Amino acid sequence: MDFNLHTLDDAFAEIDKHCQKHHLPETVCYNIRLVCEELIINLLKHTTATSYHLNLSQENGLTLIRIGYQADEFNPSVVPEKKNKPVEEMEYGGLGLLLVNSLAKKIHYHYDPKQSLNVIQITL
Repeated sequence: MDFNLHTLDDAFAEIDKHCQKHHLPETVCYNIRLVCEELIINLLKHTTATSYHLNLSQENGLTLIRIGYQADEFNPSVVPEKKNKPVEEMEYGGLGLLLVNSLAKKIHYHYDPKQSLNVIQITL
């Protein structure tokens, strides 16, 4: 399922359809929404992308989230170094990505400079 989406609400609607279709537990759906929200907000905020493609699939009991967008190279999965501080003492920025990285079993990012295509795949 590929979607040409423009807003976060578009993604949430497709995530809800995916969760219902595959009868996923609410905790899994919550994590899918959380990860997608963080990544999509970052790509819309920090790149020139105005739309993106979202592909959700299930494989061997795991959820695969694939987000693609055309813009200059920007890897939204890179977590700023937090210098091993407690969360309460960390500066603003990057906390959501820390959460994404802690929820993900695997993260893969690829950039194709010929097409200005960024693709990130998260396995939950």
